[in-house]
Amino acid sequence: MDYEEQQRHRTAEVVLYWMRRRGLTRQVFADRMGRSLSWVDKIRNGDRQLDRLSVLRQIASVLDVSLATLIEPAQIDQAKRCPDDREVAAIRAALARYDVTTNIFRPNGDVLPEPNLATLERLVRYGWMAFQAANYQAIGELLPNLIRDAQASVWQLDGVPQTTARTWLAWTYQLTAATAFKLGDAQLGWMAADRSIQLAEQTEDPTLIGSAARRVAYALIATGQSAQAVQLVRAAADRLSPHLTANDPAFVSCYGMLLLKGSIAAARLHQAAEVRDLQAEALTVAERLGVDRNENWTAFGATNVRVHKIAALADMQAGGLVIEAAQAIPSGDLLRLPRERRASYLLDVTRGYLQWGKRDAAAVTLLDADQLAPEEVRCRQLTRQILADLVRSYPRGLHPPTPLANIARAVGVAV
Repeated sequence: MDYEEQQRHRTAEVVLYWMRRRGLTRQVFADRMGRSLSWVDKIRNGDRQLDRLSVLRQIASVLDVSLATLIEPAQIDQAKRCPDDREVAAIRAALARYDVTTNIFRPNGDVLPEPNLATLERLVRYGWMAFQAANYQAIGELLPNLIRDAQASVWQLDGVPQTTARTWLAWTYQLTAATAFKLGDAQLGWMAADRSIQLAEQTEDPTLIGSAARRVAYALIATGQSAQAVQLVRAAADRLSPHLTANDPAFVSCYGMLLLKGSIAAARLHQAAEVRDLQAEALTVAERLGVDRNENWTAFGATNVRVHKIAALADMQAGGLVIEAAQAIPSGDLLRLPRERRASYLLDVTRGYLQWGKRDAAAVTLLDADQLAPEEVRCRQLTRQILADLVRSYPRGLHPPTPLANIARAVGVAV
């Protein structure tokens, strides 16, 4: 097989991938291309027409992707890791579908999906597992239908089943918010977090309320309202603290993570004393658990408190203190954290090295994060800023190492 033929087969594989990801059958793809099924089969087998730019442009248009996503290796890889604009738009549209939450906007004769609480629970748990594995592309595909089905379940059920459905819908909204914040979409994250706190209140579940309050605090931070985020966390913690006496691990974990989110908000305001107080409270709460746990996908425990200390120090531009704090965490403790959390920690350490003027150490640490969880590095808006700062740190005439340059180009940072 010559080089050109190999290229066509690689392009054919990419086309097949995007057909599956867009949910297009051979027939639907053929119809949208204005071609026959036999033509589609030829394309799938690497036909010579894949050498033609006009054909590739039409395929890209039908699949709603850029031409580069079909033919440029770096863009092919990047697009497979992260939700794209179309999938994010579908999530936003699902949140905006009032026809599944009220009767007012529902067309006559419209039939909602049949509620299935077991399936709903399974999909929500899968979504959070994907999040902790930093598999954001899978979440992007999952959420639009999951939001619709969970909303429809709440609307159609009553009594205890409805409360269960509300619980899973609230966790779905929180998953949506957490993913949106990772992608840098503060507006979408705010909308989902707001929906979550309203539902959590209806369930009267203190664990769910505490977790939802944490997402709202994140929304406030993401929209430049860190002072309000600190106030919210303090108010929510005061209201919820009596429930600590029950010593329920799930509640303790969500309560502790709420305090940690408050510490990040305080760090954005450079309120070092408030950061220390909130993190000291969180560490006291963590001691109730005894060991690091992952109740309700919190990964809460003493290790996560220390990881948040590093994030807060990086937010306060503390440089060398970031690295000092990072070196105090045993590597074995970090291994107990989910992949997403470990990679996020490495990005914060990267920021610390940059602030300290240790460019080469920053580059090595970022590459370690990319090796561990490339989606966490390549899908996050934060990483683009880190990469831009890192690339700019190289003086004129000195270029970043090739692996770092490749990541920068993949996420749209000029090298």
